[in-house]
Amino acid sequence: MLSLIVFSFNEGGLTFPFVDFSTRWYVELFTSQGIITAVERSLKLAFVTMIIATILATATVLAYRRRFQGRHAVLYLLLLGIITPGITYGVGATLFLNQLLGLSHGLWLALTVHVVWTLPFATIVLLAGIPPNLPENEQAARIMGADERTIFREITLPQIAPTVLGAAVFAFTLSYNEATRSLLLVGRQNTMPIQVFSIASSRRATPELFALGSITTVLSTILLLLAGFLVIYRSR
Repeated sequence: MLSLIVFSFNEGGLTFPFVDFSTRWYVELFTSQGIITAVERSLKLAFVTMIIATILATATVLAYRRRFQGRHAVLYLLLLGIITPGITYGVGATLFLNQLLGLSHGLWLALTVHVVWTLPFATIVLLAGIPPNLPENEQAARIMGADERTIFREITLPQIAPTVLGAAVFAFTLSYNEATRSLLLVGRQNTMPIQVFSIASSRRATPELFALGSITTVLSTILLLLAGFLVIYRSR
């Protein structure tokens, strides 16, 4: 990752040794309409995926605080999104969605696989970040006469809010960088990772891709550190 960032500022591009400091490749990156459009698609898809996955993960974790029949089966079903190899899941998704259901290729068709991919991670983050004193606070509110809606609004949600935000950031980052599962579903509406793969496979890794990789790496690292801080801070 460090070499990626260093050579993104190399006037000589991918040549070694380092020639001279330059922001030339960042200028070329921001003037490349194809890459910018792909980045915009990835941001839109990641944002919608984040909203859906966070809502579903929060509901799942709140349900798992109580015992119910089939809870283990549901957990195993969620974990399939992590265990199943990406390209295998992508092929299965296109067979089911495109061939069997007859749905057209497009950006928003990939939303289905992105949610399945990010949901188990968001759920695990939320499970790890539930405050240990939350049950006692909820019970105290019940003793004081609060109903379940009031308890959720005034006690539960405020206490898990930082963890929910952390899970949302985690889901956003995973979706933004996802490629293999949605490769066969997006059609010609390439997301950022797929656009990078198409450029690198048709030609080779170009210097502006180093600039894009550097920006993505730095921002993703910051977001993941923020998510980790929110979860750890709230779980204390």
